Amino acid sequence: MHEWALAESVIKTVNEKKEFVGKKVIVYMGELQAIDMEVFKFAMEEISKQNKKKIDFKIVIEESKFKCNSCGKDFSMSEVKKKSEEEKENIHFIPEMVKAFVKCPKCKSIDFEIIKGRGVSLGYE
Repeated sequence: MHEWALAESVIKTVNEKKEFVGKKVIVYMGELQAIDMEVFKFAMEEISKQNKKKIDFKIVIEESKFKCNSCGKDFSMSEVKKKSEEEKENIHFIPEMVKAFVKCPKCKSIDFEIIKGRGVSLGYE
């Protein structure tokens, strides 16, 4: 499952970086990743149990933001029509596929940039 591989990568990265030692790890998950959060949390907890050091983590969903290259409008996924399960699945595996399913809510252009909400990044408190 994609969620398990992602959790393994997060924990491996945390273990390799000294700046995470003794800190609460924040996993910033882009909305376009469209992962199953329950599966991801479970995977993080289970994989963490095998770790020598306990990893305290928090997951933050980063809302998607787009900028239309035609009219300049900034918009988010919440401003466009709901996606079907098939569309969500396509975006899940290839976030850039959002351009095949989303149009600018103002001018209906498909020429837009993904400003944020794609990918995974880590931080700490």
